[in-house]
Amino acid sequence: MVETPNKGHISYERHKQNYSDASYGEIDEKSSNSDILSPHEGIFCHYCDSKKCPCCLYEVNHYYNYGLSRLKITICTDCYSEIYTNGRSMTSDLVTKAFTRICETITASATFWNNYRDRQRVNYFVAVQNAFDMNPEVRAYLGENCKIDKNLKGLWSFTYAIINGQDHGIKVLDKDPDNLLLSVDYK
Repeated sequence: MVETPNKGHISYERHKQNYSDASYGEIDEKSSNSDILSPHEGIFCHYCDSKKCPCCLYEVNHYYNYGLSRLKITICTDCYSEIYTNGRSMTSDLVTKAFTRICETITASATFWNNYRDRQRVNYFVAVQNAFDMNPEVRAYLGENCKIDKNLKGLWSFTYAIINGQDHGIKVLDKDPDNLLLSVDYK
């Protein structure tokens, strides 16, 4: 789960490519050898807008619309290092633990608040703030000095995963980014 900041000068329309089905090195039986890019042709990096060799590119998820939407983009190794190694070491284990802690907090909050009017409703950003306050993994992932709201780009990949993945029995009651309400499915 990664996201890339938008520098504002990148035009996704110019380099329009179909990212709906990522093949990750697999070749479609219908495509001929002429359809495969040679190392000399290159592809453009969506971040720096430079033509790069295909071996120097990563396909990553770009989250937008406050984490409600996702697009696959291609970025070069230089931009990848600039974006994802901003002085903090982030392991996949840390990201997984932070995501799990947030989901656990949402579940616990939905179970704890059991009055009739707001039964099982949880405001997503309040639950994330509670997880941030109680769990060092969430603080390490989001950074110590952050404001938890819809504009926190580090949270967008989690938002997307929770809203679209139905993980941990969490269901969405309202997708409004200003008032993102969740519930827990007790099947």
